[in-house]
Amino acid sequence: MNSYRRAALTLLLAAMLAGAPASAQELDWRPFEAALAAADATDRPVLVDVYAPWCGWCHKMQRDTYPEVLGAAAGRRFVLTRLNRDDNRTTHRYREQRLTSMRLAQALGAEGVPALVFLAPTGEPLLQLSGFLEADALRPVLEYIGSGAYRTQSFEAFREDRP
Repeated sequence: MNSYRRAALTLLLAAMLAGAPASAQELDWRPFEAALAAADATDRPVLVDVYAPWCGWCHKMQRDTYPEVLGAAAGRRFVLTRLNRDDNRTTHRYREQRLTSMRLAQALGAEGVPALVFLAPTGEPLLQLSGFLEADALRPVLEYIGSGAYRTQSFEAFREDRP
């Protein structure tokens, strides 16, 4: 392939990926402790995706929901991390304890999967949601937490203030 065709193909591919949904682009999932450090340093909340490898609904959220709602804009508002609910070997430091992924998920209130846990930039738990969520159901929660409205008003008041 000559250099002109290669350059044209590279530009076409870059243009396609720039407009592609987040599913084609990698979301910035960080290890748990790195996510906490980044959240503290940037004053952004943490979104913790609690999943299990065997969980079909977890895979559906990963494939369908997250790409729609966790694109570039949401990615700038949150630090993303994932915990394998069934992992009893990997350990994480959280609030001066060393916990396996399984125990950490339980400590965060995620007893089942899929689950989402939102943490304040300081690591304090804010909200835990259980079960599969469509993008339209998750979007208002992301707006509430990501905007910082949780600091001054209830979710109900936030929803009433929105058109």
